[in-house]
Amino acid sequence: MLERFYTDITGNMDPGVFVSLGAALPFVGRHARRLAGRKLPEHLRAKTTTFPSLSLGHRLRRAITGQDAAAIFRGSIRFSDSLGHAMTRRGFGNSTHVYSMLGECGPLLVAAKQRGLTVVSEIYILPSTERILAEERKKFPDWESGVPDFAAIRQELNEEDVLLRRTDFAICPSEAVRNDLVENFGFVRERTAVVPYGMKSELFSVHNEPIRGRVLFAGTAELRKGVHYLAMAAEKLAQRGLDYEIRVAGNVQSQIAKQNICRHLNFLGRVPRNEMVREFAAADIFVLPSLAEGSAEVIYEALACGVPVVTTPEAGSVVRDGIEGRIVPSRDPEALSNAIGEIIEDRQLRDGMAHAARERARDFTLEHYGERLVSTLRPLGTKQGELARA
Repeated sequence: MLERFYTDITGNMDPGVFVSLGAALPFVGRHARRLAGRKLPEHLRAKTTTFPSLSLGHRLRRAITGQDAAAIFRGSIRFSDSLGHAMTRRGFGNSTHVYSMLGECGPLLVAAKQRGLTVVSEIYILPSTERILAEERKKFPDWESGVPDFAAIRQELNEEDVLLRRTDFAICPSEAVRNDLVENFGFVRERTAVVPYGMKSELFSVHNEPIRGRVLFAGTAELRKGVHYLAMAAEKLAQRGLDYEIRVAGNVQSQIAKQNICRHLNFLGRVPRNEMVREFAAADIFVLPSLAEGSAEVIYEALACGVPVVTTPEAGSVVRDGIEGRIVPSRDPEALSNAIGEIIEDRQLRDGMAHAARERARDFTLEHYGERLVSTLRPLGTKQGELARA
């Protein structure tokens, strides 16, 4: 199905090979290590075109920009547009469709529609995320500062809403995303499909030996992930005399870590992937009280490791309430604390959920994800079903 694959840079093609060799160097080491992990399968390299000069230029400009969030966002929009123009110049070959991630590289999608191609967009996060976070930051103004008005910046740059105006068919990783797209943005439900994500099957080899009362949260500790509601729930649990260890694995700003309500949280900082396996192996339950996701990959990983999950509808998970864990309303620390306490204190319930979690995960490996995606895309073909991915 794949006619052409366009991406910015990879670790095993063109200059990306040499950049990834700088993993041990200061300043560039972190970026080089990430790039080294972005490797294309050998059988796709012949169909792939990268744009390393644009990518490296963008990273250089971002390094010069520093921490100015508004400037970083403007730079990201300009980079995406530049990539779209460059991809358009390389052409579409015999493609009948273009597959894009959340409307990225907008000029390519505009050009595709002008040429009569079908645009398929993967909506990997709730479209209402910016609105949700704007509302949350008003409620908690001292948690995240210096966040720009993204909508105003788009308007300033005359950015067209390519995602909604140019997309013919939307791939959503969860019902939460599809419902948001249809109910709040007027997208036609019949032009959507839900294709859940997956995880690497080697996680099934993780032997979960839970430390009773150890609660694991993984992801950036921020308002979007609901870390403030986890902190409130931890406070309620402590008031009930439930002395649980709540571990937060992920980047955290000092502004958040120093919040008084967070005193019951153990911030681990960024945890490398190989060490996260040990965190899952010792976790009693996994908690993600997110306000906006697409379908959080870390929940698939927790399930595969046999860890019961407490999360929200907005996390877009495949967890079924009362079977692999609990689904609680977002922004509700009382419900969150009750669900955590219920599972930890009832060991028979916890063990049953742990077994169900691993069984549930077997339907959501990367292999199954690929099968579901291809079976969804095939009927969209109008000619020979060639697919170009941007």
